[in-house]
Amino acid sequence: MSPLADLQQDFARALTHGSTPAARLIGRVPPADALAVHRDTIMAALVNALRISYSTVDALVGEDFFGHAASVFAETNPPHAASLALYGDGFADFLAGFAPAATLAYLPDVARLDRAVETALRAPAFSRRFALDAGVSIELPQSLAVLQLHYPADEIRAALEDDDAMAAIVLQPAERFVLVWRNGFDAAVQRVDSAAGRFLTALLAGEGAEAAFGAAVAGTSQEDAMRVLKAGIFSATFCTVISNPEISP
Repeated sequence: MSPLADLQQDFARALTHGSTPAARLIGRVPPADALAVHRDTIMAALVNALRISYSTVDALVGEDFFGHAASVFAETNPPHAASLALYGDGFADFLAGFAPAATLAYLPDVARLDRAVETALRAPAFSRRFALDAGVSIELPQSLAVLQLHYPADEIRAALEDDDAMAAIVLQPAERFVLVWRNGFDAAVQRVDSAAGRFLTALLAGEGAEAAFGAAVAGTSQEDAMRVLKAGIFSATFCTVISNPEISP
């Protein structure tokens, strides 16, 4: 590694971890004090970026709790891109292992939903076409994401300003699929049946229509799975069914 790269990594560690760089710093301000100012600025920017991206988590746990969790995350997860809007991947997994959040088992799923919403809002307003057979294909938003969750993060997010609705939420773990996609200038969030969730997960992963239909019928009858797909996917506002299309690979 070049001396410049070594110096840059040394300063990066000093700014994120509070260590003292090996290089000699000359100036009227003591090096530790100068670095502390820069470190405080950087950490504040990272915590604020996380607070914006994970607004539901922030609202649930409060400013102080979130600030502490975000600071701990930022110390070991520096940004890898110049845009702070992209910062924060892995925060949900971090929360799952964050000791102070151990009693808030639903929090990682809420964070996953927050992240999916932010990602959808940045996605292009294009669609993707998937062939279902030789004569039919469907178009889905490029931004569409399928989340397989254990807790009702969608209900929690929707009930943030409604105490009665929040109190009525049952926080029992169970398989649930939630769709997130860009809808104009907003992000849409919709829960779907497991058959629909498995179908879309396989289709978006590039496994093909046959595998997607196979995933949909797993654990249920073919008739029930097709009923769910027709009602929950093929008739959905975000999905366009195209007959006799010109199918491209």
